[in-house]
Amino acid sequence: MSWRDVRPVALAVVRRQDGRNLLAEHYDPAEEYTFYRPIGGGIEFGEHSRDAVRREFREELDVELTDVREVGTYERTFTFDGTEGHEIWRLYEGDIVENWPYELDRFEAEEPELDETFEVVWKEPTAFTERDETLYPPKLLDDL
Repeated sequence: MSWRDVRPVALAVVRRQDGRNLLAEHYDPAEEYTFYRPIGGGIEFGEHSRDAVRREFREELDVELTDVREVGTYERTFTFDGTEGHEIWRLYEGDIVENWPYELDRFEAEEPELDETFEVVWKEPTAFTERDETLYPPKLLDDL
């Protein structure tokens, strides 16, 4: 992908009964900071974003996402590990069919295309307002 490519992605937030949101935890080595974003990934050509987010949850977490509801569309330009990126996000809310993710505070997910893993955590909304942790997109909590 060149710097001129715009990547369409489908992401979803799942909420636990205690009000925490399930988010992917990432670290930017170039900027040396941790940030959080909804879970999901790229939309394949001809695939609806709602189907893409369900597929991403199956691939990365090995769970089924259900009751998928649209939140909105976001655009983000950014630099990660020294490389510029541009994404159009289709964001959803949903529920996970399996119980086990709700029972853990943190667990590992897989990024099969990159043969990498990443952490998934349940974060309380106050982490981003009171403790100044970084959430993308910044206005996500207002929109949920």
